Amino acid sequence: MKNKTFLFALALLLLAVSCDRQKTPTAPALPADIAEYDMAMLDNGQLNFYNSATATMTPLAAEKDSVVNVCFEPDILYYCVAKDNHILLRCIDLSQPNPQPKELVDWGVPYDQCVTETYGDVSPLECYRGRNTLGLYYNFSWDGYWFNKEKLYNIETGEIAEWTWEWEEEGYAMQNDEDEEQTEENYHYISTADELQEYLMQTEGQYYMTDGNDGNYVCLTDKMDFTPYISDPDYATEVEYEYVSSSPDNLKVLYMVILEWGDFPHGILAVSSIDGQLQMPLEDTDCTGFMADWLDDGSLVYVGEEPLSPDDPDADESWHYRPHCIKRIYPDGHVEIIAHCGEFQMKRSVVH
Repeated sequence: MKNKTFLFALALLLLAVSCDRQKTPTAPALPADIAEYDMAMLDNGQLNFYNSATATMTPLAAEKDSVVNVCFEPDILYYCVAKDNHILLRCIDLSQPNPQPKELVDWGVPYDQCVTETYGDVSPLECYRGRNTLGLYYNFSWDGYWFNKEKLYNIETGEIAEWTWEWEEEGYAMQNDEDEEQTEENYHYISTADELQEYLMQTEGQYYMTDGNDGNYVCLTDKMDFTPYISDPDYATEVEYEYVSSSPDNLKVLYMVILEWGDFPHGILAVSSIDGQLQMPLEDTDCTGFMADWLDDGSLVYVGEEPLSPDDPDADESWHYRPHCIKRIYPDGHVEIIAHCGEFQMKRSVVH
């Protein structure tokens, strides 16, 4: 009788566990409407997704390890995590229902070899679209203040190889055979069209847009004074301008304003409309190590710094900004802080 009672109780227990499991399905790794989220943002190891139309931020709850970099593509999200001094490559197939993280490979490089000895930057995850390959830099060098080696992951075969000059030369040759006009865009992803670049020129400290005919110029910089952005007069140089990208509608230009030279160029980023009416220095940026990209609606998203009030506990005499603040400049020039994160990636299907 005792055995029968025990078996009956065990059956009830198993039934209760089964019912409980049915009531608690696996939590989704991504929101159901992930197709409408057009950016991935990284904040101290936490990966978040951002919908620029609704200003909605959603964390990647299914990932428990610390995320260190990310490459956000239309169908697959690639990212690396740090675990026990290993750097592991993982992915999420965004086209699948209830997508979950999947581990692809251990890069075979200690995580601490992927961190710079200058500012503690972590190697970015590069995507070479024309080669169907991902790249991870490592081995910091003081000669160039950056990493001098790179591991390559072949997405099709899953094999890892070491970067060599032969690989790059063969890559360019392959792309030239396919489409000579699109070599650079295919080899290393460029997010915006560069139609405006050939119409830009600089002279006598100003930047101009020209229609290609002699004498027809529009100045893009005459309403801005760059003097306050020179941090050290000993390193100041003649103002130089370097084109970065144009907006999807080709009505605005993003460019560097180089004001000083040390080991790297320093200065600010600026945005101008091609008619010269909008001229906006991005006061909280620097030419070195910036991140910026265009949204489909003509907004510019970039990583800058947030000014601190004097009573902010993080403010002191030498530091008045909070770094890694992601901002958005709307087409009308309005600026908005959208997140406090280290970096972001655009969803490629959204950007031209």
